[in-house]
Amino acid sequence: MFRRYESIGLGGVGIFEGERRLGEASGPLLLPVGVRSRLLVTSADVLHAFSLPECNVKVDAVPGRLNSCSVFLSRPGCFYGQCSELCGRRHTFMPIMVVGLPVELFVD
Repeated sequence: MFRRYESIGLGGVGIFEGERRLGEASGPLLLPVGVRSRLLVTSADVLHAFSLPECNVKVDAVPGRLNSCSVFLSRPGCFYGQCSELCGRRHTFMPIMVVGLPVELFVD
């Protein structure tokens, strides 16, 4: 199953109490817990290096190139990451939010 994910940081706009100001993305990436997921990563504009420290994942996004990595979530919850490359003016507003959900929600 292929799903497209595009992260746009909210940057303090539309943030409610209890949410992370620079950590919230426009939409989370939903992944199943207890299943190894393969991610295919690319970029449309400049080099990016997205990292999810809690998942031990760091992958480069290069324009014109397709990189892959695998992610295994051992517990449900929200996991936060960000771009760790100096990729441009809005570098600090490129968060990643991954939500681990039970695998039963992904079965058709």
